[in-house]
Amino acid sequence: MYLSRVRKLEGVPGDAALDASRSPATSQLIIDIASAAAGERDLDQILHETLDRLQTAVPLTGGSIALVQGDELVIRAAVGPFADEALGQRVRRGPGLSWRVVETLEPCLLPDMRASEAIVRGPKASQAMRSWLAVPIVRRGVGIGLVEIDSTVPDAFSQADVELLETIVRVLSGPVELADHYAAEQRANQLRDAFIGVISHELRTPITTIYGLSKMLRQRGTDLDPEVMVSTIEDVEAEADRLQRLVEDLLVLSRAERGAVDIDGEPLGMTRILRRVVEAERARLPGRIVELEASEGLPLVIGEETYVEQVVRNLLTNAAKYSNPAAPIRVVVEAADDEVVTRVLDEGIGIADGDTDRVFELFYRSTSATRMAGGAGIGLFVCRQLVEAMGGRIWAAPRSPVGTEVGFALPAHHEDGTDS
Repeated sequence: MYLSRVRKLEGVPGDAALDASRSPATSQLIIDIASAAAGERDLDQILHETLDRLQTAVPLTGGSIALVQGDELVIRAAVGPFADEALGQRVRRGPGLSWRVVETLEPCLLPDMRASEAIVRGPKASQAMRSWLAVPIVRRGVGIGLVEIDSTVPDAFSQADVELLETIVRVLSGPVELADHYAAEQRANQLRDAFIGVISHELRTPITTIYGLSKMLRQRGTDLDPEVMVSTIEDVEAEADRLQRLVEDLLVLSRAERGAVDIDGEPLGMTRILRRVVEAERARLPGRIVELEASEGLPLVIGEETYVEQVVRNLLTNAAKYSNPAAPIRVVVEAADDEVVTRVLDEGIGIADGDTDRVFELFYRSTSATRMAGGAGIGLFVCRQLVEAMGGRIWAAPRSPVGTEVGFALPAHHEDGTDS
């Protein structure tokens, strides 16, 4: 679990050798971790197996492993009662203690977190955690992540635990780097294939339609019935709008293929942005009921306006595509736990529990979605890329009795200049 802020503390020296009195079980633990890491190319699997084995030798309540991605620390593996809060958590580079461990390459041990004034992310963890130990993962003199363990008991960890974690991260650093490079290469290949596939298939339909209708208007425009003329122009506008949205999504895919979607975050007012997007969608979907419910006094968020607009447009397009035209779509925005949460609620075909994570995968489309409407399977993937680039999170869930909720949360911006 990341620590956001802490008063100045003395780090624990980072080059201590593993104590000769370590038990054979501890030595076997290191051998097991080294063997598993050397034989496994899936990065997240390496990290999860490391934490699972670590639980057998150290008196921890929970723990996690975070890796550096650009200017963010991203928790890639977590165990313990706070794992659901920790997994996927992202913290931008800053003065927080977790980043300090990575940048100084020095471990840090907090025997009593309450005495240290540390701030813990996550409501459950912030109430229960008492001890914290973090050790950087270093490769070629550069911090590439950290392993942290925590406990609900004060003074849970010793210098021997520091030394054990230092040995484990030395064992891990090489396989983690190789697995990370392999995963990045696989991801780049997948995105490159997606880019080519969308260009060769998805773009062809709107371009062909626009070309055909435009040619018809040029050749027969003066002879067309006025109603047919209006309908044809509306079809051209709709296909042009579809084409523009596909191009916007392709630009995000292109940036993701290069390794990261970069943003220049700035304070934004969500209500103003949402009102503008909702009004535009109402005009694009005449007859469709799109309602906006915004809480009063919302804090600003940190993000990029064009990206927020693109996310909301994609979510509204999906909601309209997979629900009856007479069914309303609601956009609800409210503040919660140092975040501003936006939810798009429809009364459509819904989503299976097993698909709530998969819908954000590139190209994934459920059977029911495929039967109801066409699509490339990239819209929600793009939404996830954009939301996470802004330091937020995104999710999907079924609604009762029918419909789907797709929501995203962005960190609130505080007047003192700090971000959640």
